[in-house]
Amino acid sequence: MSRLLNNVHFSVIILILLTLVSTLLAQSNIQTNVVAILVTLSVVIKGQQIVDIFMELNRAQAKWRWLLLSYTILIPLVLAIIIYS
Repeated sequence: MSRLLNNVHFSVIILILLTLVSTLLAQSNIQTNVVAILVTLSVVIKGQQIVDIFMELNRAQAKWRWLLLSYTILIPLVLAIIIYS
């Protein structure tokens, strides 16, 4: 139980930091394309954390875990394709 709480606390810290970095990037003077790519990568990492830690799918059957992980990769990828085409 203690190890699970440590994982959850670490994951919460990662999620908060990624959210803060995304917010700072959005307010910076960096090129829009670079910001979009970095925020998209942030979304993928945050999705992976939510799927593995909070939904606890890292202990589930591999097909369910990969199904949800592919969703966190495919949706930002589709959005990026739409934006840049």
